Amino acid sequence: MLSPPLRSHPHAPPPDPARLSWLVIVAAWTVPAALSTFETVMFAGASHHPISVARAFAAEAPGWYTWAALTPVVVALGQRFPLDRQRRPAAIGVHIGASLAASLLVATVSATADAVVRSSPLALSTLIRVWFLSGLPATTLAYFAVLGISYALFSAARLRARERHAEQLAAQLTDARLSALRMQLQPHFLFNSLNAIMALVRDHDTPGAINALSLLSDLLRTSLRVDAAHQVPLRDELEFVRRYLAMAQIRFGDRLAVEYAADDGVLGELVPTFILQPVVENAVRHGIAPSRAPGRIDIRASRDATQLVLTVCDDGKGLPPEWEDGTSEGVGLANTRARLAYMYGAASSLTIARGRDDRGVVATIRLPGMMPTDAVQPSSTAAPPLAAKR
Repeated sequence: MLSPPLRSHPHAPPPDPARLSWLVIVAAWTVPAALSTFETVMFAGASHHPISVARAFAAEAPGWYTWAALTPVVVALGQRFPLDRQRRPAAIGVHIGASLAASLLVATVSATADAVVRSSPLALSTLIRVWFLSGLPATTLAYFAVLGISYALFSAARLRARERHAEQLAAQLTDARLSALRMQLQPHFLFNSLNAIMALVRDHDTPGAINALSLLSDLLRTSLRVDAAHQVPLRDELEFVRRYLAMAQIRFGDRLAVEYAADDGVLGELVPTFILQPVVENAVRHGIAPSRAPGRIDIRASRDATQLVLTVCDDGKGLPPEWEDGTSEGVGLANTRARLAYMYGAASSLTIARGRDDRGVVATIRLPGMMPTDAVQPSSTAAPPLAAKR
């Protein structure tokens, strides 16, 4: 008895694959059953012995639905005795025998149904023999057609499984590389921060060193809280940069001013973890530190068509010419380029250019537009209002 129609319900369990397979099998064999019924009705009418559609279906359908019942058996035999090179002779013998057995069963069912519906004067054994011999070519073809289709479906399923496995391996490899790059960045940032604190100690600025150590402690807690995430909301990334620059301002005092500006709606965008910190660090080291004059760093976030654009500008001395084309750059920028390439490929970029009037440096990071993470709430220590000078 066939299962009742599947109903769509928001809380209903997912459909059973075996149940769906049976429905597909029955539906597939219903097609030749319907065609045979139509053929019988047409020929009976042409020979002036009309037959109703119901009686014709009752005579023709049992044989075809016997094939529906045999289909899982044929598929199982195909998997148990595959037609590969190593076992092909034995498997061919098994399948020929199974084909003859299936043909005999289909002939028996079809002859019995025909005898019941049409009341043939011939003996049942004679009818079975006639059905078996006359239908042998078609039944043999049907058996091996089912076998071939099953092989094609299983091969396609194995190919999809291999493709999914390859995708999983590629994702795992990318994740491992990103984790390695992230772990490389953390000690690099830590060493540079400690060097800045050592400079304060050498200058006998004890309060500044203590304050810097406190900020460094907060930064390390933030980096540990991020854990293994490769992306964070932009608001969290800006908060991390704000604390880093607050530590730098202890060292440089009035020589360093920072300004933030962000378009509406971009603070919830996902960005790579620590993507701004190396760029900001370069602005401090190469733009602010070499000069005794006051300097400023501008950090902006905006949308440009389908991209999120992050810009870090300084008005200092600028980077050496060989850094502009990326041929010679430090760990931070090289790390940033590698992470962008792994995560987004050609859809992202990091460009380093001289600023306006040939002063300072403009570092621009372009990321593909992403969905805002409205569900992610700002951290407990919210970033300062953007577009406000620090």
